[in-house]
Amino acid sequence: MKTESTLEMEQGTDTYHVDRVEMDKISPDLLLQWSALLKRNGSESPMHDPQWLSECFCDKPRDVSVYFLYRGELLAGFAPFVTTQWPVKLQLGEITLARLPLNRLRLLGGSAHFPEDPAAYTMLFREVAAREGNFDALYLDDAAVDSFLWRFLESSPIIDGLFSRYQPEAPAPRVLLRLNGSFDDYMGTFSSKHRQTLRRKARKFQDVAPGETRCIRCTTPEEVDGFLEKAAAISEKTYQQKLLGGGVRVDEKTRAHHSYLARHGWMRSYLLVSKDTPCAFVTGYQYGSRYYLDDMGYDPAWRDYSVGTVLQLGIIEDLFGYDPPAIYDLGEYGPHKEEFATDNYLQGKLFLFRRGVYTHFVRTGHKACNASTEAVSGLLERFGWKAWLKKTIRMWSSRS
Repeated sequence: MKTESTLEMEQGTDTYHVDRVEMDKISPDLLLQWSALLKRNGSESPMHDPQWLSECFCDKPRDVSVYFLYRGELLAGFAPFVTTQWPVKLQLGEITLARLPLNRLRLLGGSAHFPEDPAAYTMLFREVAAREGNFDALYLDDAAVDSFLWRFLESSPIIDGLFSRYQPEAPAPRVLLRLNGSFDDYMGTFSSKHRQTLRRKARKFQDVAPGETRCIRCTTPEEVDGFLEKAAAISEKTYQQKLLGGGVRVDEKTRAHHSYLARHGWMRSYLLVSKDTPCAFVTGYQYGSRYYLDDMGYDPAWRDYSVGTVLQLGIIEDLFGYDPPAIYDLGEYGPHKEEFATDNYLQGKLFLFRRGVYTHFVRTGHKACNASTEAVSGLLERFGWKAWLKKTIRMWSSRS
């Protein structure tokens, strides 16, 4: 399946070539080959699954392009990208000073599903630079630092020639909980002091309404509307939505997405309730051997009852007891996640900027804001004000 734009490179006696295909133009035969390759090799990311991608980007399939790697005539790998207008925020701590427009070409799933061969990756990034016209930066946001891809991007001369690298922040742990044994076995890995602390928090919440507190699992299409309405009612009170623009909202697109996940057996979300009052929620999904935490929030009125901790304990117990995955992927690092983790690995964010005046300005501005944030943060930490100020900002934003 060679085209006029195909690049070729000799690798021993093999010949690689790469084809770029927009998501809405992938033929049924190619979809079958893609699915078969995924089934043979496996993947930890649903963003490598053509069904998942078709659903997530059903309203803009032309924004998704997939680079297929062939060895001879055999499909040997793929790398999905999405082009998106995603501004760079210039921030001082959690306060946004400006948003600079940026067209990002984002690598989906944190990696390319390619053989660990420099020749294959060299071809991929040459082709991306040549074929993708409408992007300011190639962006990776969840790449494992110990992966072949990350090492290639840090050391390859071809990357130096095509792009300007920028790492906006130091790599941070991605937090995992490996579900080995039973829930009791898991709790036994904690110190007696930590177990007592967790139990005390759970009892404090349960004492509000004895026998009427529940952690509710939501997985079916029939449960989607009720879950989203309750989660959105909580979310609109949180600082994540008021200050950062995140959170859960109820609209047709959100309903359709969660319904699709539920129909395919991927949705696995949770509500924590006291009597009939929703207190906290987690949106999540189970794909393959992993359960992924997508979003979470709690009603600030319940902050003194550790509802986030109580809900996580309820989720973990349910994961051990019902259709257990091998791993609970808690996502990016946070102290509230680390207390439940059994493992982690470092992942990083990386921009590969196209060279130009505007991209240089974006990079310089973001770097300066980061340096200022670190300086101010260090000063606040020195005088013991950092934790107080952070808590005050979040409480103020959740009440406004």
